[in-house]
Amino acid sequence: MESREHAIVVGGSMAGLLAARVLTDHFAQVTLLERDTYPEGPADRPGVAQGRHLHVLWNHGLGLLEGLFPGLEQEFVERGVPDLRLPADLLWLTSQGWRKRFDGVSRLLTFSRGMLDHAVRERLFAHERLTVRTGVEVTELTASRGNRAVTGVRWRERGAHAIAQPMDADLVVDATGRSSRAPEWLAKLGRPFPDETRIDPLLGYASRRFAVPEGFDADWRALYIQAGAPLHKRTGGLFPQEDGTWICSLSGAGRDYPATTDDGFLGFARGLRHPVLYDAIKDAEPLTPIVSYRHTAGHRRHYERMKDWPAGFAAIGDSVCAFNPIYGQGMTVAARSALELGRMLAEDRTTRWYQQRAHRAGSGAWLISTGEDRRYTDTQGPPVRAHTRALNAAVDHAVRAANVDPVVCGRLIDALGLGVEPTALFRPGMLRRILGSRNVPLPDGPPPVIANPEARRRTSRADAEAR
Repeated sequence: MESREHAIVVGGSMAGLLAARVLTDHFAQVTLLERDTYPEGPADRPGVAQGRHLHVLWNHGLGLLEGLFPGLEQEFVERGVPDLRLPADLLWLTSQGWRKRFDGVSRLLTFSRGMLDHAVRERLFAHERLTVRTGVEVTELTASRGNRAVTGVRWRERGAHAIAQPMDADLVVDATGRSSRAPEWLAKLGRPFPDETRIDPLLGYASRRFAVPEGFDADWRALYIQAGAPLHKRTGGLFPQEDGTWICSLSGAGRDYPATTDDGFLGFARGLRHPVLYDAIKDAEPLTPIVSYRHTAGHRRHYERMKDWPAGFAAIGDSVCAFNPIYGQGMTVAARSALELGRMLAEDRTTRWYQQRAHRAGSGAWLISTGEDRRYTDTQGPPVRAHTRALNAAVDHAVRAANVDPVVCGRLIDALGLGVEPTALFRPGMLRRILGSRNVPLPDGPPPVIANPEARRRTSRADAEAR
């Protein structure tokens, strides 16, 4: 790339913010164009459709964000973001049974999306090389003669009927997410629509915040009740937030959607594989309305296969590959992809090279999420092949072993959080541990939820006397 005077990022959600951060290291000026407007503080905004649902950040993803925004982790601590020890703090019913709560295996942050975005924006928007324009939309790409290279965009005020005006750039990055119009933009430049893989488990979820009941006392900080595909389609999570509240997210595959009425929401929770989550929230005070989200299909646009990719244009994040959000991997993939964008510029690579790297950055998450989604008979997508069934069977053995072996548990959590490739689960040493755990008894279920600490003490004394 001969000139690095100006770069444009289209779309200002997390992938766009991270891309803009990397580009400020390589361009004299970076412009971020966002259709939405940003709130003043750590609040939800319409442009983040999943913003009011459960968000987690695995340990690997936290490290990537800290590298891009030094001091971010300390700010989380100061804001009271729950830092969970995994699996010690998490009462976790996996698809293969209850998990022992080993200590010192890994960690997980859980927070509101509004708080995370605000913390990132505060750091990024203070950068002298960055200009942010909100309430605008991009209508098309501009290109050089012969359409070999993208030279900028045409943009206008959102909702306006005025003729779009040009903005020149040496690099344009599309970070507009699932609704990206990049295939149409490229078609206007004479490129065919990319191949696309789509896998839809017909999953929807609903979330609500609750006040933690006064006097609530349990030996866990968070709950995660997983589905048991293909028969059990429901999943539920109850996690603490930075303001001391709970967020409860319920999901169901195969159109077994959680209801958005008070009774229906609780009824769905009661239908999970274990009633412990229902018992925790049934008498808790709701703090928000119930919000739902059903656009959870995974899609992968195979830009890496396009040989005639234009110079000066790149796509990142959900614009390239979107995952079922239930697995909590999107932000980590966005960070990995942004770092590959920086590598492209540092090594003076082409944007076609970058699209191949972006494809690889999402491969592990795609394998994990779609492998799980395809366990359900109602899932829409390509036929399930024998190797997918064999891989899922191997994963089942690994999950069961992780329930009783802390070493396997650590490796499995690292794979889920994308700190290692999924294949790391099946190296010889790990396979020996997995096979050696086949006959180790699984933990029993959790103790009943007791909302009154004094009642817990009385129960403990009675148990001691009985022994």
